[in-house]
Amino acid sequence: MRFVSVRLRASLPCPRDPRSAPAADLSLRVRSTGGDHDVLARVGLLEPGGRPGAGGPVAGADEHVAAEAGPCPGVRWPVCADVLYERLPRPYADAVRRLDDLTAAHPGCRLAAAPLTGGGWAVVDGTSRTVVPLARRVPPDQPLLASCLHAWLVAGHALRDIEDIRVVPGG
Repeated sequence: MRFVSVRLRASLPCPRDPRSAPAADLSLRVRSTGGDHDVLARVGLLEPGGRPGAGGPVAGADEHVAAEAGPCPGVRWPVCADVLYERLPRPYADAVRRLDDLTAAHPGCRLAAAPLTGGGWAVVDGTSRTVVPLARRVPPDQPLLASCLHAWLVAGHALRDIEDIRVVPGG
């Protein structure tokens, strides 16, 4: 189980200065029907404003509990997690069944995700319970993708609006 902070903002037209951004454990660029967005995820808390010394709230900031959904006897964190993720890549049909089972067993879960053996991720919004394939360019060793997508939903966007997601190096 981990506490995750995510910052979501519309992408700037010019490359961002890496000194102006907080250190991120995962940095993504999300292209959607509404434009491009930068998404920065960090395990733990971000300072107010998204980076040390910045004032005011960050639009699109999200903080939540994320937990691995794997079989861990006696571990009860998935019960209170906002985000559940799998680490083991599965074929799409198996991932759909697994995500359906997870959202049925954990109704408080807002988003669950599982990497796919052919690349990409199967993702389900716990509200609609519709599984969609996303993020073909995000490797299976990046479970913080699920937290980034949770922030996307919290900001009022829909998973179906996402056209592409890619990891931004040096985030």
